[in-house]
Amino acid sequence: MVSMAQLRELDVAAWHNGASEWKARYTNLLSTVHDLHDNVDPQLSAGAWTGPAGEAALGHLRGLTTGLEIDALECQAVSLVLSGLTHAFRISQNSLRSALGAARSQGFPVGEDGVVGMPDTAMARHDPEYAESCRDQRALLQKLLQQAVDAATVADQLAYVMLDQLSQQTFRTDVDAALNEDVGMASKLEIDLIAATVPAGGPDAVAAWWAGLPPEDQQTLRMAAPWALENLNGIPADVRAALHGTGTYDRAGAAKWAIGHWNDAEASYDIFENNCTNFVSATLAEAGMKEQGGYWSGDSWWEGPQTGNKFIDVHGGSRSASWAQAPESYEFWSNHGTEVTTDQAEPGDIIYWETPGAGGGPGDVHHSAMVTAVVDGDIRYTQHNIDQVNASLGARGPIGALDGGHDVVHVVRPGSDG
Repeated sequence: MVSMAQLRELDVAAWHNGASEWKARYTNLLSTVHDLHDNVDPQLSAGAWTGPAGEAALGHLRGLTTGLEIDALECQAVSLVLSGLTHAFRISQNSLRSALGAARSQGFPVGEDGVVGMPDTAMARHDPEYAESCRDQRALLQKLLQQAVDAATVADQLAYVMLDQLSQQTFRTDVDAALNEDVGMASKLEIDLIAATVPAGGPDAVAAWWAGLPPEDQQTLRMAAPWALENLNGIPADVRAALHGTGTYDRAGAAKWAIGHWNDAEASYDIFENNCTNFVSATLAEAGMKEQGGYWSGDSWWEGPQTGNKFIDVHGGSRSASWAQAPESYEFWSNHGTEVTTDQAEPGDIIYWETPGAGGGPGDVHHSAMVTAVVDGDIRYTQHNIDQVNASLGARGPIGALDGGHDVVHVVRPGSDG
């Protein structure tokens, strides 16, 4: 249990530095991996050292490279957890300090145990109506203090469990497991830690909490957990409207729906062996995006009636190509939306991967996913095949490059439909 005094005096910068140090370890290890992979391995593979000794050296090198790659990923996972903890502690501490400042300015004493007292004034002691208003305000301040401490406690407990789990992965031998499981869980947890700071109190407490946060904390929450704010009474109407976006398409709702359905592969809509784009379209539709264009129009996005029979629904022409195929989806939403740079990405956007063609020209758009969060400029996406939730683009991109993947990433903001 984190105490009020501990949260108030917490050195958040130290946690930030810890996250940065672990990320630096990841960067340094990955640089070594790239050097071995790009410069040493090709020479041995090309016969620079022949015979049994050369084969043994090549096997040892590849084992070493794999081990360093796994170590790098585990360092990245730790840095993601510590980054999430830093954000959660900072938001909680700022919320606490705002409440303490309000109590001090209004004359409400706060003990070291976090209990808010009544103002020691004659008016508070002898005017019943004023005393009643003081009791209401004291209750509000007590709520703000307690929810800040509770949020920090939850973050501390969740991060402890994950860090303990990561500390036991010292014998990992599978790069994919380190990436998809350890880094994947850490990336998800970073978002969960930030989202856990959003209170569940009444509108007055929520409004006071939000108003007490500095703009950078508010922006962190808007980008990392918009779905936790959009329908929360007490959040300013203009903020909630911006999270929704214009038209019927609910951008925050799309992020929430995708996160809630990231691994339910047996759902009726998940019928393709490679279902990434069908999942994106299902997310858009569930978030209110209206079908566009007619069944016989080439420029359209729609899903027809479904029979429930997977073979018929897959092969019966029951969807537009833009609904289920990544290249056509990219073409459609590029024409009916706006392509933005990766540093402009926001929850509710679509992300596509393109393998460049010969000579660097247009290539094959082969995969799509939903942008469900952005943290410190790092896009987090949720997808099917393989199932991932709030996966880190920044963590996964350099690993993909080791296998010769140099995909171009496109981010498209689907246009409002009204």
